[in-house]
Amino acid sequence: MTTVESEKATKRTATPVKAFKRWGRKSPFVRYGLPMISLTVLGSIGLAQLLQGSKDIAKVKDDQEWEIIETRKALSRTGPVNAYKPKQISLEDELKDLQQKVDINNYEYKKIPKPN
Repeated sequence: MTTVESEKATKRTATPVKAFKRWGRKSPFVRYGLPMISLTVLGSIGLAQLLQGSKDIAKVKDDQEWEIIETRKALSRTGPVNAYKPKQISLEDELKDLQQKVDINNYEYKKIPKPN
């Protein structure tokens, strides 16, 4: 191989690399901006797919719980089995119960230990 042929061979192999470096220097958007934007967009799409899967699972669980509640309602003529029945509570009764439990006139001081 002559020196001219070897120079041509090195120019052919080195040309694409130099052209790519030159391209990155001429337009920094292609070198830095485009990968950053594509990473952001593809990442958001990937996260949306993952979140959609968890939402689907939660929806299936909610549907199953709803079906159980509806079948319990259907089994009882007067509404759901073991329905919520709140007690009638008055504040005066609660105050009397609390006063019986706690005697505010008879107490003793207790020292609170300090942390080291």
